[in-house]
Amino acid sequence: MKPAEWWMPDAQQQAFRAVLDGFARPGTLVPAQQPSAVLMFLSAVLDESVSLADPLGLVGTDARRLLLAPTAPEAQARFVLLDGRRPPDAGFQPTLGTLESPELSATLVLTVDALSDNLSDAPTPADAAVVLQLQGPGVPGTRVLAVSGLLPEWLARRAAWVGAYPMGVDIVLAAPDALVALPRTTRIVVTPHGKET
Repeated sequence: MKPAEWWMPDAQQQAFRAVLDGFARPGTLVPAQQPSAVLMFLSAVLDESVSLADPLGLVGTDARRLLLAPTAPEAQARFVLLDGRRPPDAGFQPTLGTLESPELSATLVLTVDALSDNLSDAPTPADAAVVLQLQGPGVPGTRVLAVSGLLPEWLARRAAWVGAYPMGVDIVLAAPDALVALPRTTRIVVTPHGKET
């Protein structure tokens, strides 16, 4: 798809439907339909009324301008884009919504190196791969996902953030070619790759 084409309404509608399907089926790989999974996701969910924090500048200047979303501090933004290979700052606290309005919480978009739902094909570098065993609404039984380039500290922090359900955060893991959604309702068990049960 040419760069100009993925901002057109038809492409945006396809991306939005794919993102909705990903949230309905947590842990399911959603292939990127655009230059990257990050831009596919952000272009589908952002507009002039939804704020974005990109403190690391992971979205290029041109794409950032096209996204139209206002900039907000990490603690207030509805969407926060960060690098899953870097540990979360000790003081980082995304907005968790309220009991009356849990939908006002943040969605964290974490870039990772690779995602695989086939463990035999999953990357196994010593520095990276973790296996996520997922259960909960939208997951038939247990779904297993291998992630390369995600520090387990993010998932430990997520466990604390979703502890006061329905408040919490949703997480999107974005590899270059695909993304997966991890809503706050999804239960996650994390194991190093090769040690899953």
